[in-house]
Amino acid sequence: MSKQQPIADDLDDGLEYDVGLSESEEVDVPETETPLDLDEEEKEQKPEEEVTPVSRKRRNSESNSLKEKKKIKMEMDIESKKNLSLEENPEVIAEFINGKIRRKNQNLSALELTELYFNKSEIRSTSDFKETRNLDNLGKFITTKFKNMLPKGSNNKKDNKKKKGNKKNQTNETDNEPKDDQEERKFIAIVSMSAIRACDIHRATKDLSGSSLKIINKNKLSVDLKLVKTTRSRVLCCTPGRLIKVLNNEDSELSKNEIKIVIVDNSYLDTKKQNIWDINETFEGLKALTKEGSKVYLY
Repeated sequence: MSKQQPIADDLDDGLEYDVGLSESEEVDVPETETPLDLDEEEKEQKPEEEVTPVSRKRRNSESNSLKEKKKIKMEMDIESKKNLSLEENPEVIAEFINGKIRRKNQNLSALELTELYFNKSEIRSTSDFKETRNLDNLGKFITTKFKNMLPKGSNNKKDNKKKKGNKKNQTNETDNEPKDDQEERKFIAIVSMSAIRACDIHRATKDLSGSSLKIINKNKLSVDLKLVKTTRSRVLCCTPGRLIKVLNNEDSELSKNEIKIVIVDNSYLDTKKQNIWDINETFEGLKALTKEGSKVYLY
């Protein structure tokens, strides 16, 4: 029987063999151990360890800068609102109002916007009134500029009774003189941003000749319609929305062309520093009136 030849690997000849692999041979290495993957892990970790604190600081700086710009812009807007009543040039007032209209209607074309814009001829400057624009001086503002539009006579009931008694003793020639209710009706509408503010305006003007009326949403519409039909007063204290609702009612006997003067309660700012120009109904209401010949005055 022939002897079996030993396998090379089984030889124990005391020699060490250095076995090398050719470049063409491939060795499977687990994916997680490849140098490429290690580099990618390092890259992903770097933003968290090094970039994030810098980015956070930059974001905080940008946020503070934005807040400061907003604060400055708000303060400038507040000042422009307050000073608008003192502006001498009606064109500047018109541009301020039209700027508000543009920002509120950014989806409209230039042609459509021109239909909403106000013309300087529709606005009157009140810069000649030097008193502080507050409730205490509102009555003085009206009597100084529009006294001829207020009904003649006193609001005192006793005085009115005396006048009625004296009329009975007058001659027939005197009886033929025109009476107050036969005169052309001319109204002053004071528009405010809220019903509460309109009530404050009413209290500040109720001592005027003929007193004043509150036209606000808290009233029943039927009551407001009756008041504007029979009132002796020529001063309407209202919000823009309520005034338009009364004017557009089919049973209303108050027409747009009877409102000759619109006083805009411009100087009043609420707790959010907003005023009447921040209400959409203001533009709609004033435009409807100026088309019929009303003139706008800022208080």
